[in-house]
Amino acid sequence: MLDMIGIGLGPFNLSLAALLHPHHTQLDYCFFEQKAAFSWHDGMLLPGTTLQVPFMADLVSMVDPTSPFSFLNYLKQHGRLFKFYFLEKLHIPRQEYNHYCQWVSQQLSRIQYQSQVTAVYPVKDGFAVDVQQAGQCQTYHTRALVLGTGTVPGLPECLRAFSRDYPQYCFHSADFMQKGEQIQSGRVVVLGAGQSAAEVFQSLFARQLNAQGQAQYQIDWLTRASGFFPMEYSALGLEHFTPDYTRYFYQLPQALKDQLVPNQGLFYKGISFGTIAAIYEQLYHRTIAGQSQQVTLAGLSELVQASRQDNRFVLTFKQQQQQQYFEVIADYVISATGYQHRLPAFMQGLDEVLQRDKQGRLRISANYEVAHQAQGRIFVQNAELHTHGIGTPDLGLGAWRAATIINQLLEQPAYELVSDNTFQQFGAAYAPAG
Repeated sequence: MLDMIGIGLGPFNLSLAALLHPHHTQLDYCFFEQKAAFSWHDGMLLPGTTLQVPFMADLVSMVDPTSPFSFLNYLKQHGRLFKFYFLEKLHIPRQEYNHYCQWVSQQLSRIQYQSQVTAVYPVKDGFAVDVQQAGQCQTYHTRALVLGTGTVPGLPECLRAFSRDYPQYCFHSADFMQKGEQIQSGRVVVLGAGQSAAEVFQSLFARQLNAQGQAQYQIDWLTRASGFFPMEYSALGLEHFTPDYTRYFYQLPQALKDQLVPNQGLFYKGISFGTIAAIYEQLYHRTIAGQSQQVTLAGLSELVQASRQDNRFVLTFKQQQQQQYFEVIADYVISATGYQHRLPAFMQGLDEVLQRDKQGRLRISANYEVAHQAQGRIFVQNAELHTHGIGTPDLGLGAWRAATIINQLLEQPAYELVSDNTFQQFGAAYAPAG
């Protein structure tokens, strides 16, 4: 029986694998990934785009900056240290982050690719895991599971059937690199007000004009948000992405947590200041001498209905403040509307033993362990937004969470986790009066 099986290999489970590597003699474990190799958001690896977190939010540095799997060591091994030094940028290209993760993954031996987990069910002392590999089903047994299957693209309900029936014309921004190049004419509607929506708009806008300077297609960038606002990026605001805030948030009543998370979107869902400035400048240059820009930007526009007529989409929007409805006839719809957590289908075998809250969500401990009534242990990565707050999907907290899980698996503090990381207090600043 294995000590641990990691399912899925995004950045968070890859961080776990990298931080486990120095301790590989103390645990018997493996990771299963259904893809043929590591890839991270390959549908949005647009040229010139960068991470929204500093380079230290790599797989290991925030708990072990001496690790050979750090981004700085990656640069050294690729002869890029001086080039990066003179670049003087904290935020690295998204394509380079993906290449860095691939470099790390290629050095780790306990990852099995093209291995699709099809079922998990409880057995004595742990879990059985059925894995489809090379056309055959293998069953593995483990004392612990770490789910790192990530989130799935979220689409407005009225578009879900169209994305299935017309996938080349209605799709999530996660597929933009594969499907966006086909757009050469017509009308394109981009939905959303986050960084992905902005980058999709930029890419479409950059190639909107033909050789004669005429617009080949109309771009409508619409969002139900109140506008196109920057992500909170002040130093004290960023302290919400620390273990300290996570601990504070975890102790709050669940009802209060459910109120807070939807109102904290600009901490992690907004657009970078640089991207907004670049878009505004591009719009300004495009409209010199009264040139028509063939672009519409509008907030407070909620998509409420969609239909298909004459091979085009009829989209009905509601302007929320004016309470007015309007229609847009579109040839393409690109929904940059974020991601949602969904428990994988292979977990159905554990339905009867998993403990859930009143809304059907997993009960998760402060140390990322799922409450259940079977034997063995289950840990999650990026599935605890409702319990741990907005730091859940943040790359900067990935290594810290992975190290927290490792300390529990090893039953010893393999990694020192510092508890005082902020200048501000998130709870009561002083003891109660009286």
